[in-house]
Amino acid sequence: MSTLSRNYQEKRDYIRMQVSAPATLTLPDGSHIALVCLDLSSSGAQLISPEPVMEGITAKLVIDSAGGPSAPLAAKVNVRRVQQENDTQFRIGLQIVEFMND
Repeated sequence: MSTLSRNYQEKRDYIRMQVSAPATLTLPDGSHIALVCLDLSSSGAQLISPEPVMEGITAKLVIDSAGGPSAPLAAKVNVRRVQQENDTQFRIGLQIVEFMND
């Protein structure tokens, strides 16, 4: 892909890293949703969820590190976008507010 094509397609400050990792979103009421993280950047994440969440809320996201010496990634996030993919899946866009020590 040429530099011009890449610049046109990716208009973000940070490049997204494609991942497929289990994650947990803890909502303000203390409930948890198990999801899958599809991509991650230093400013946000995109996930697939079995249920919708309310846009605009602040929550805690923990992405599993798949074992090994790496600790899970934990962050305070804002839900920016929720789109229904099909009858059983929702695509959720999160903005990372701050990284946390879990």
